[in-house]
Amino acid sequence: MKVRYAPILTITSILLLMPLVSVQAFRGGKPITPYGDSCTRCSTYGTCKYTLSHEDARRAIMDYYDKKGYIVELIHKRGRFIKAKVKDKNKVVDIIIFDRRTGRLRSIY
Repeated sequence: MKVRYAPILTITSILLLMPLVSVQAFRGGKPITPYGDSCTRCSTYGTCKYTLSHEDARRAIMDYYDKKGYIVELIHKRGRFIKAKVKDKNKVVDIIIFDRRTGRLRSIY
């Protein structure tokens, strides 16, 4: 009888003792980069009239986060996407990917 309930007891114990911690890119309860946000140089529907150049995309990212009071450091730019670190007082608070074709900003932090 005892052996029969051992797996259920073990699984229940593990689930109850597991810490329920999640890491999110939030500051004070507000997301730094809302899911699927778009830059102002493209439409809000996730399409641009043309693919932004690397320089236009850099300016779009800088403008977007400058309004929020953050500093952006570009990590690498290749092809359609640009990867960047978003910093607040030299502390990384988010890492994003910017899609030059759609103007979408996505947090990967």
